[in-house]
Amino acid sequence: MEKEHDDKLRIWSESPADTEELGVILGSILQPGDLFFLSGELGSGKTLMVRGVTAGLKSEELATSPTFALVHRYEGELPLYHLDLYRLSEPGELEPLALEELMEEEAAIMIEWGDSAKEILSSSYMEIEFLRGENDNQRIITFCPFGEHYRRINRLIYEKITYEIRNFK
Repeated sequence: MEKEHDDKLRIWSESPADTEELGVILGSILQPGDLFFLSGELGSGKTLMVRGVTAGLKSEELATSPTFALVHRYEGELPLYHLDLYRLSEPGELEPLALEELMEEEAAIMIEWGDSAKEILSSSYMEIEFLRGENDNQRIITFCPFGEHYRRINRLIYEKITYEIRNFK
């Protein structure tokens, strides 16, 4: 784990279980209105992270890829909208999704392949980048905050991981 001078937080995940556990940590600190964009190649761990988030929110249903439904809502301690915009090719295709209305709800939102939605939604969000590591299971996950709220989220994640490393391993 590494904190960078520009407030980015870079975490090395050694396995799918590590990636999912990182999602559980994130889910435990989410607040209404939180907006996350997840980027990375297919199979890099984006949906696995969201699955962990739903577990962290104590949802009865764990996330799966919403590629065919585009939008899925998970109920938990905080509702979570999970969107996968991979199949959308033009900004006009976003209109039926009513993204602005989703932002008004008391829920958190995680969007995979969401570059086309960034301009519509908010200038304050967290970008989570997933890169493959040196072996098949390793991932380098970078949390890039845009706004003070998301810098605080990075500090909370860092503190929780540091606490777990000191006390449970």
